[in-house]
Amino acid sequence: MTHFADAWTAWRFRRRNRPDDSLPSSSDRAATQDADTTTSLTAQEVYAQLMKDRIAPLLRTNGLIGSGGRFSLKSETHWALLGFQKSAYSDRSEVRFTVNVLVVGRDEWNELVVREPHHGPNPTPTITYPAPVRNERIGQLTEDRADKWWRINPGQDLGLLMSDLQSDLLESALPWMRQQIAASTQ
Repeated sequence: MTHFADAWTAWRFRRRNRPDDSLPSSSDRAATQDADTTTSLTAQEVYAQLMKDRIAPLLRTNGLIGSGGRFSLKSETHWALLGFQKSAYSDRSEVRFTVNVLVVGRDEWNELVVREPHHGPNPTPTITYPAPVRNERIGQLTEDRADKWWRINPGQDLGLLMSDLQSDLLESALPWMRQQIAASTQ
């Protein structure tokens, strides 16, 4: 436990690569200058704005419903969920996040809950469950097959991040979810 505490403390108080180590006060914060570049917002504010203004509309355009980092494909037969997970170490100067996806038949979920009632009535995409639930992190669905986390920092150009995230969502996560639903209904 001591090693973890030491590592966390070192990370928490690490030196940031900023011209000065101060962040703007809340009275100094302004909206972004353009859609892809942040100015005086904290990383948490940038993440929230990105989720609301860019990510949620992208997912809704592609058939998902939801908000606040939790989305689902409409299905009468399956839970098909996509959830954004922020790192526990995220703070006002940096937010790290990844995407979790989950697919399970509603009947299969109900049978699992009968055996293991502590899971509750509905699955959550950021929790790993036993079979028959199929859970994956988005990085495992990409060509690299490696855990993947994006980083947001104040003042960062979000164009590359959004391009990479959009590509992974539309070319890996959503097709995987739809494929899992199709495979289990055949």
